[in-house]
Amino acid sequence: MPKNLIGELAAAAPNRRSFLKTIGAATAGVTALSVAGVMPAKAATATEVEVLNFALNLEYLEAEFYTYAVYGKGIESFGIKTSGTANGANSTSGGTTTGGKIVKFTNNEVGHIASQIGGDERSHVLLLREALGSAAIAKPDINLNALGLLTGVEDDYLRQARIFEGIGVSAYGGAAGLLSTPSVITTAARILAVEALHTGSLHTQIYLYGVTTSALDGADLIPPPSGPVTQILPVNASNGLPAVRTPGEVLYLAFGAASATSGGFFPTGVNGAITTSSASPATSANLSTSGS
Repeated sequence: MPKNLIGELAAAAPNRRSFLKTIGAATAGVTALSVAGVMPAKAATATEVEVLNFALNLEYLEAEFYTYAVYGKGIESFGIKTSGTANGANSTSGGTTTGGKIVKFTNNEVGHIASQIGGDERSHVLLLREALGSAAIAKPDINLNALGLLTGVEDDYLRQARIFEGIGVSAYGGAAGLLSTPSVITTAARILAVEALHTGSLHTQIYLYGVTTSALDGADLIPPPSGPVTQILPVNASNGLPAVRTPGEVLYLAFGAASATSGGFFPTGVNGAITTSSASPATSANLSTSGS
């Protein structure tokens, strides 16, 4: 199933063998790093391995959410390995996922799209794990129902899916300045493009089916009926750009708390070097041309 995406990675990186060797070597001597609240341009000490592993935490979360929503089981049931390096109470053999629930889709279109997005997210996990090799983190412990939205009802699924995809898009956008290797940038940009397609689709579904939503922070542009009818897609009309969030601001949403290292969707924290949420949430400044 993932072979086509792994092949695309190779095509996008002519020096892939050298790239993977560099990725593996870069983990030697890596120390714990907190970039909470730090602008991407200023986080020059963060390695690409740290950034890719940070993204892998989020891909595990998204992949588990959609796989449970559609099939009622986790990504391991698809043969996806979840072992790797781990922090604290998280297991190196892969964490435990709780709160997952299969959704009773009343609209075939919503169910079909959920199935496709789930396949994409599982492929992203495989893609990042392949790129990171032995440096890949394990799946951390995950609580899919941290917001109490997993009721099995389609509207609640759409609410939570919108949250996950919006966080994912802003996370990849916010971390772009931390990357320097052309092949890594290209692959990350392609994953970002897929996450953006998911986000646009979910915002459109929420608008068409009249699902009410709430803003996550000051950078969250919500679709109608809760948001303005002119704001179906989460794009700043004044500059044509979506929000970006620093890793710390992303973890603020994931943990549901400021300056935290665990909680919310990750009850025992995330794995890797980027582990701490920012002291405050993202604001409307994150929608400007310069980010937050």
